[in-house]
Amino acid sequence: MKVAHVIVGGEIAGGQVICRMILEALRKRGDEVIVISPTSGDFTKSLEQERIRVHFIPFQKTYHIQNAIRLARTIKDEHVDIVHTHAMVPMNVQARLGARLAGIPCISHIHATNTFSANPFIRKYQILFDNWTSRFCNKLIAVSEATKQSLIDQGIPSDRVEVIPNGISTPEVNFRISRDEIFQKLGVPQNHHLIGMVGRLCPLKGQEEFIKAMTEVCRIIPNVTGVIIGKDTEFGGAYEAKLKGITKASGLNGRIIFSGHQADPFSFINAMDFLVLLSKTEGLPLVILEAMSLQKPVVATNVGGIPELVEDGKTGILVPPNNSNMLVQAMLRLLQNHSLTQEMGEAAFERVRERFSKERMCERILNLYDELAFHREKVRSVNVIP
Repeated sequence: MKVAHVIVGGEIAGGQVICRMILEALRKRGDEVIVISPTSGDFTKSLEQERIRVHFIPFQKTYHIQNAIRLARTIKDEHVDIVHTHAMVPMNVQARLGARLAGIPCISHIHATNTFSANPFIRKYQILFDNWTSRFCNKLIAVSEATKQSLIDQGIPSDRVEVIPNGISTPEVNFRISRDEIFQKLGVPQNHHLIGMVGRLCPLKGQEEFIKAMTEVCRIIPNVTGVIIGKDTEFGGAYEAKLKGITKASGLNGRIIFSGHQADPFSFINAMDFLVLLSKTEGLPLVILEAMSLQKPVVATNVGGIPELVEDGKTGILVPPNNSNMLVQAMLRLLQNHSLTQEMGEAAFERVRERFSKERMCERILNLYDELAFHREKVRSVNVIP
């Protein structure tokens, strides 16, 4: 079997990590893989180092039919059996159409909800095109029940959508940099609590709310440092500058550290007391699974698929979006109760181990591939009978 994955090739975020896991599982059992991307970047370069061939088609922000035709030709020339997209509109539209033109089964992996434009006119047509081309998919994979419900609300039939939660490998402790080394690298005093956020810098991720809450938290507990890990890839550095300006105006210079992108987020999360995630919308965030696999509780907004990961009061604390008072209280509760933090972290680890393993996720996806490939061969056999 040969599978083509369609995905943005720039920074390595949650979707790219999941894609890599699937590619590795396919290659491990002897299948062939290629990747099709509109951009070159850290992700595609890492794939090429692993001798995975990457084709570049510039369809990230356009709706040109030529891109769909080019993709169709590429997957036909490569003798691809299944196309698996990890894209958003408009990439998904063109990738699905290309698979349809080539007569090749297609799966769309939906990693996030509500990714359409805020402009009502543009949003209307994005949903129209998305729903139309979803009919060309043999199956849509939703990473959470909330993501599936979002697709149903959008107008996609429920029987077309299968929920396969993200998975993760439990990291080996021996491969992580020590807490002391991370503290030294960041310039954090050894007697401080470290809490932080991991993710791209943008309004949807809630870094402004974190900074606002830290103002009150630091007033009550002086020995706390916050770290914000991630890059501003959407606004050319302007949003990062805004966040740093808010930090300075709040008197938190030195108390909130901007570390930029980190290739090894596990080591940084491992050095934290707990992780904070304040997204306005989410599918099933991999960073929460990463924290839970490191026995770290999570303070997070109760949006999207997050409540399917974080059991409120057991593996972390859920708060409503944009509720600074409840956020501050949640952070203080964990900072002031070490035994509770440790207890929640242990429960989080057990939950990941039992329900969100990489092996379980990959097995379900590869089984889906096998079903589609079997059906396709069966159709071919029927077609060649006179």
